[in-house]
Amino acid sequence: METSTASGGKSPVPARSVRGSHVVADCALRDDPLVGPLALGPGESVPGDAFFLMVAEDRLELRPPGEHGRAGVRADFPPDRGGGPSARSPLVRSFGPRIGRILDLTTGLGGDAYRLASAGYEVSGFERDPVVHALLASGWRAACESGAVPAEIASRLGFRLADGQQALEAASGLDLGVYIDPMYPPPRRASAKPRRALQVLRALLGEDLDAGALVDAARRVAARVVVKRPHHGESLRPDPDFVLSSKLVRFDVYVEPARMSARSR
Repeated sequence: METSTASGGKSPVPARSVRGSHVVADCALRDDPLVGPLALGPGESVPGDAFFLMVAEDRLELRPPGEHGRAGVRADFPPDRGGGPSARSPLVRSFGPRIGRILDLTTGLGGDAYRLASAGYEVSGFERDPVVHALLASGWRAACESGAVPAEIASRLGFRLADGQQALEAASGLDLGVYIDPMYPPPRRASAKPRRALQVLRALLGEDLDAGALVDAARRVAARVVVKRPHHGESLRPDPDFVLSSKLVRFDVYVEPARMSARSR
């Protein structure tokens, strides 16, 4: 199990559209090691238009504006009922059997990072937003301490507070996979709303403005780059080598055979 902050302890600055969201933390979290350093406003009185960060049960939870009396968004592990993905799932097939380790550069609440680790990959997850990382680290710690996460999976998965570009600058070696799941564009139809957690995160974070540049940087160092997209969304970069689809999303896959080891080709 690993959770850590970016080098130097400084919170990364998200390259996202300007957001008007305001996050207030419960005053009981003032000395919490995950929340205290974020210097969020104390929650003696929480404005109705603010996001409210609090503890529910054994982990941090974020409640969006206008919904402070409703259960909030948190990181739960395992993310799926009934076990992890099969080897035939589009997510796992998009990386294939020849990739050894994966950098998840847009980890969010960690669901796909966990699914990849449960499929046998070594996964390092990076989340650049300090509030989202606090949710992620809190949920991961609680799940590991409760025994909900098998030790074998915990040994293959770790999370850091860091920007994806920072992670790529330190990346090297063959058989490296990179996973990018940027914030989706709004759906074309109101009836096609994503699940609530994604709606809340989109309201908090805004749009990822540098997702295309992140794909470019990843393709310069990785043997395989997988980009998760909604069916209605354009590819972040043209001409993926192949595409795999599920009912709800698709995976655009970019391959660089020269960065595969000889045994893997």
